[in-house]
Amino acid sequence: PAEPKEVGDIVFTDGSAMPYSAFAALDVTTKNTKKASAIALIFYKGKELNSGSDKTTIRVLGVGLKHGKSAWGSKSASARDNNIATIQCTASYEKPYTFTGDKNGSDNLEQIAAFLTAADGVDDDTATVANYPAFYFAKNYTTTATNIAGTAYENGWYLPSIAELFQIYVNGKGTAKVFDIDTASKALGGDSFGAEYWSSSQYYSGGGIHYAYTLRFSEGSWNFTKKDDASKFVRCVREF
Repeated sequence: PAEPKEVGDIVFTDGSAMPYSAFAALDVTTKNTKKASAIALIFYKGKELNSGSDKTTIRVLGVGLKHGKSAWGSKSASARDNNIATIQCTASYEKPYTFTGDKNGSDNLEQIAAFLTAADGVDDDTATVANYPAFYFAKNYTTTATNIAGTAYENGWYLPSIAELFQIYVNGKGTAKVFDIDTASKALGGDSFGAEYWSSSQYYSGGGIHYAYTLRFSEGSWNFTKKDDASKFVRCVREF
């Protein structure tokens, strides 16, 4: 099957892909058949969102069709009260936004665990689902998007960094968007983007350690939100 190549592709459970524009031109019967196996929309292809020193490997990222709503972390979560530098991805204040730091959010929960394990007098509580609900929405996404259970794509989903989250907006909703991500998601039985979404990136400024970055999808601007705020949305992504 064809592999996803470009922003705006739909990915299906068998690994095949097609542009949303091609899907939109199908007859109703074929659309319904394809819709039943759709799992993601490609929103990014490039090198900029790589982490570490790897600036050569091209990553292709897709966003899941379903969202949830939860806190980043509970009030009792150890990561709520700690400054974890390894999961910081600092956004510029002026548009067009630039990002520095950890742009690849795929291992941010593991980085939290590593920090907590190394910290004196702090318990690593990342194995407790209730402590990190936004991260576990992504890790357990197969229970939300039931059509991926038993496929090659039931694992590997994660809570995106603020840099990755911003690319969903840029390519799917911004003024220079490549495709209309809300139209595509709804046509595939998914959710349109709500008001504000969590990233996995910690926001830090001075003494403010209780915050993580969120993105307002109504305007594409970032915000910082208390980690235990349960009113924000969660959308997970995956590499394809």
